Amino acid sequence: MNDLAALGSRWLHSFEEDEGDVQVYRPADSFDFPPSRRGRETLDFGMPGQVMTGMPGPDDRTRSTRSNLVALGANRYRLGGGQVIEVVEVSPQSLKLRFL
Repeated sequence: MNDLAALGSRWLHSFEEDEGDVQVYRPADSFDFPPSRRGRETLDFGMPGQVMTGMPGPDDRTRSTRSNLVALGANRYRLGGGQVIEVVEVSPQSLKLRFL
């Protein structure tokens, strides 16, 4: 997968479905998430070469950070802060990532 922008726009972490060190994300606009008290992390690949990451803040509002996204090969990408992610599996219904 050369361009993660092809995944579509916004994905939410479906932590209930995580599989060990693999995190599962679902489309924000079409998946019926159960209620969560802890909030959900977001990934937005809507802009080529960039990702917007969101984390729930102390007041429950999402705090977002934009990072460059560099393809490393073998389905791995480096985020702006040096974090590396590996795309384990992708479909229109789910995105599975491993943070290395």
